[in-house]
Amino acid sequence: MDGVVMPIIPMKQTVIVTKAGALDGWAEPTPGEEITYKARVTEETNVVTNELGKEAVAKLRITLDKLADISYDDVITYTNELDVTVKRKPLSIAPKRMLNARAIVTEVYV
Repeated sequence: MDGVVMPIIPMKQTVIVTKAGALDGWAEPTPGEEITYKARVTEETNVVTNELGKEAVAKLRITLDKLADISYDDVITYTNELDVTVKRKPLSIAPKRMLNARAIVTEVYV
């Protein structure tokens, strides 16, 4: 396995991130590029602090390898084993870092 760096936890699920595109006539972002990530998705209820500093209830905790390119305007789509699809914008994005300041995972709550 030369040159292949494995994530620190198994990433067995996939999520699709639809990046925010240009703004439309109503100043809303249009859908942009779609990126598929390997992830670890845990379906649980968490109270998190959103980007505005208010408490919000999140249904999913998505763990992505390293520092993932996710913003609050993106839409994340996840389909579980029972074909239940969740399509939402992130409530909280939290990179977790090692002592050397490198991000090892990014936790996204939706």
